[in-house]
Amino acid sequence: MEIKNKFKWVLTTIVLSAMFACTTDPTSYEIVIKGGEHFPEGAEAQISRRRVDSIRKFETIIEESFKDGVIVHKGQVTSPHVVRLDVRSGDGKKMYSGIILMALEPGKTEIDFTSTTEFTFKGGQYSELIVNPVINDPAYQKANQAFHAHRNKGVSAKDEKAMKEYYRLAAETSKPRGKILAKVYQQQKDPLAKLLLHRVGYHSGDGQADMKTQEELISQLEDNREAIIAKKEIEMAKEAYAKRATLEIGKTMKDFKASNLQGEGFQLSEVMKKNKYVLVELWASWCGPCRAEIPHMKRAYEAFHEKGFEIMSFSLDTKRKDWEKASDEEDIPWINTSDLKGYESPIAKKFATPAVPANWLVDASTGEIIALHVRGKALDQKLEELFK
Repeated sequence: MEIKNKFKWVLTTIVLSAMFACTTDPTSYEIVIKGGEHFPEGAEAQISRRRVDSIRKFETIIEESFKDGVIVHKGQVTSPHVVRLDVRSGDGKKMYSGIILMALEPGKTEIDFTSTTEFTFKGGQYSELIVNPVINDPAYQKANQAFHAHRNKGVSAKDEKAMKEYYRLAAETSKPRGKILAKVYQQQKDPLAKLLLHRVGYHSGDGQADMKTQEELISQLEDNREAIIAKKEIEMAKEAYAKRATLEIGKTMKDFKASNLQGEGFQLSEVMKKNKYVLVELWASWCGPCRAEIPHMKRAYEAFHEKGFEIMSFSLDTKRKDWEKASDEEDIPWINTSDLKGYESPIAKKFATPAVPANWLVDASTGEIIALHVRGKALDQKLEELFK
């Protein structure tokens, strides 16, 4: 009798284990976003990630409205990787929460907003490693509250003072965040944890060393989605470094031709023939720092244009209506061009597709680059020196 009972117990255990194995998918995830009552009606949570086939572009995983203050989304994920979450207006024009970087990984992740900018987070080991040490830090909380308080007032790109304060406060949030991520990174032995921390903002201060470290981590994680994207980014970065070496002070400026909003074509070499100094400026309608700099550039243009100073800008926009609207709002007086191909533009690639804003000041008589990324007072001082 005792043997039969033992046999039944063993058989039951085997059956239950088999049932559990069949019904539990190790790749399944569930994301629960709570606190929708703190956002305006129609607000949507969006989760996106970089595309493997085109890493400069993002693809949307979740774009859902709150129902009774909650969003629940389920899916499958083969390997943990970085995603970005934000809560926006239904038309996508206004962001409420700011961008939250986390890991998409198997298991349940729960984000509970207690306001439009503050939340608690429960999730897998990688997400909690990335998110919680930062959001629970008092110094970060204080800096983040100050930033969002300023942002929520509504900052116009035309208000230079407000925009400078915006970027100052944004920089203040990055200081404690960087220190926190560095501390967390030093405690890690798991190569995936280290790579994900690199991907959400950890850096040692030595870009070349960090790149080498990431390459070593990638070699251990070849099948991981984030490792594949990181490998492609590093390859692009190396190519960009090589191109940027040809765009340093003392080098000859690369020629290009592009059209303005009216369809009129402009060749940089021809523009240089008519001027003494030309500032080649890369910008975009969606780039806050670019637009914050435009009012100052307009004053410099007004002061020195008649003396032989010209600006030839090139927009990295992909939609004509965005480029046109921003150009009209800023009332740009100089040569303003684009091919509406964004970072895929052959012209952008010619300039190593740098982060915008980016500029090069060129001696038009020789084509030589005489200054890089000159802004604000630095641009004024350089032009005053050249035209005195």
